[in-house]
Amino acid sequence: MKTRNYLLLLSILLAVNLFSCKKDNSTYVNPSDNLAIDSLVATKRNIIVWEEIYIKAYTRGKNLKFNWSANHGSMEGRDSSMVKYWGCNSCIGLNTVQCKVSNEYGTVSDTIMINVYQ
Repeated sequence: MKTRNYLLLLSILLAVNLFSCKKDNSTYVNPSDNLAIDSLVATKRNIIVWEEIYIKAYTRGKNLKFNWSANHGSMEGRDSSMVKYWGCNSCIGLNTVQCKVSNEYGTVSDTIMINVYQ
């Protein structure tokens, strides 16, 4: 009987741990006229190593703050609506570029894929 109660208690604790969620301090909102990324557009999506392209975020809203990041590659202008992007030899393959836009209404984000090859 004690073993069954112990297993039941252990199962309940495990379930609570699995289904509890971590609090996220970011406020993500649904796109609206106050804050939205309509699209991310690159001058090219397939580039050779060291080729520079531009990626522009078409957005809606006022007082927008931009924050760009990539899993591989380099960028200039990470805090503006357009970045210059390029990839080196270690960036060959499909790379994800993300743009986060925020203002007093919250934060929205979008990604674009850039293929770097030799």
